Amino acid sequence: MKARRLFALTLCLGSAAWGCGVAPLVPADAPLRPSEALAGRGVASQSEALGARVYSEYCAGCHGEKGDGQGPAARFLDPKPRDFTRGLFKFAGVPSGQLPRDEDLMRTLVRGLPGSSMPSWALLSEGERRAVVAYIKTLSPAWSAQRPGAPVAVSEDPYGGRGAGEIRSAIERGRVVYHVVATCWQCHAAYASQEEVDRMVAAEKSDPVTLRPNAGRPDRVTDAWDRPLLATDFPSSRMKSGSAVEDIYLTIAAGIGGTAMPTWKDGLEEKDLWALSYYVKSLADRRWRRANAVPSRPAGAPAAAPKRTGD
Repeated sequence: MKARRLFALTLCLGSAAWGCGVAPLVPADAPLRPSEALAGRGVASQSEALGARVYSEYCAGCHGEKGDGQGPAARFLDPKPRDFTRGLFKFAGVPSGQLPRDEDLMRTLVRGLPGSSMPSWALLSEGERRAVVAYIKTLSPAWSAQRPGAPVAVSEDPYGGRGAGEIRSAIERGRVVYHVVATCWQCHAAYASQEEVDRMVAAEKSDPVTLRPNAGRPDRVTDAWDRPLLATDFPSSRMKSGSAVEDIYLTIAAGIGGTAMPTWKDGLEEKDLWALSYYVKSLADRRWRRANAVPSRPAGAPAAAPKRTGD
């Protein structure tokens, strides 16, 4: 308990320096304070009561007492903390825009979101994490009106375990999928010239593809929270939902809620979806090959306290 409190205090003191903060600490055995966040809803169970206490101590500093993303540290943060009152989440293993499952929220709590101010909360017990998930679900009426989405099925990796040559083949195919089939450069950057794209089009026997102006840089887009942001530039940004190829597959397949990133699960053939995942991973891995870069972490590893990047 002392270690957890020291960690939370460190986050609070460091908010101005690297953009993360928490609410003032409360004793573990303190009674819950009446607040606007609880008024009119009540606390239905002991689990929610525990979750309310954990949320107040560790989450409200960024996400706000009401869960609206307006905590006292929020003004220092970019990307901004999630507004839980909308019932809209970016990263989950369900189709974009649908409510996440408990395991999706637990995954984010354990691993954090690299490239944002959301750290791993693996220091909390599993019971505390499950309790705070239950409490977060009281912050939006969406959880009463809708059911969580069905999980996006992860197919068997057709390139996995087949050697470096097969992986290189996947990356080359993924490069074509990225630039010609899915045209990911419409939001993200293009990593091929127009001449290279023309050759891909000819080999693919597809309709002509003309790169947008300034396609070498990611485009500026607006999310569902009316916030402008740059689409991810893979060689220079950390992968928020994980940098293992399985993580990237799931992010592409499910899409990212509240953004222009759609669900690709039924939009691409499975082999192309995996190839695209390998190509994006190859772009992301360029980052840690540069001097002083933070290496990609294995699937399932918690995120360290990350530096600020675009969302």
